[in-house]
Amino acid sequence: EEEAAVDFACALLKYKGQGALDKAREQNSFFDLSDVPSQLPILKSSGRVKEGASKYRGISFNKQTNKWHAQIMIAGKSRFIGSYENEEEAAVDYARAVFKYKNQAALGKARERNSFIIDLSDVPPQPPIPKIEGRIKDGASKYTGVSFHKKKNKWQAQIKIQGKDRRIGFYENEEEA
Repeated sequence: EEEAAVDFACALLKYKGQGALDKAREQNSFFDLSDVPSQLPILKSSGRVKEGASKYRGISFNKQTNKWHAQIMIAGKSRFIGSYENEEEAAVDYARAVFKYKNQAALGKARERNSFIIDLSDVPPQPPIPKIEGRIKDGASKYTGVSFHKKKNKWQAQIKIQGKDRRIGFYENEEEA
């Protein structure tokens, strides 16, 4: 097997040049994360998780292989980290790759940006809070904390916590938001 691989590399160099050989090595290089300590996964922003998608950054599910894939962008190029049986394993390795290939500051920034997930599962439904009459602009929501997101063509709910806007989610109608 190794002899065949060596012959392939030689043929690639001879017939396609050094550039093709370098490109093949770069595309097929794997991520050695053995020297990186375990990291906590990086959650996506709460409003960015679509149904059936991973809740972690850099992770997607491949239906053909029935596995979770981890990928990272380095120098503007998408790099494959690996395939995993479960989502959490993939997310841990993605976080390790961010730590190793981008730096610890990038990992901290990603965690800070996504650290506050709005979980309302333990809160009973509440009636919406209407805005004060006279403060409702044309096309705006009549409820506090609700606005229309034109690009997504949906209503969004958001709240300011500790000076930062936190998106709660996107909804089909104003009342739901």
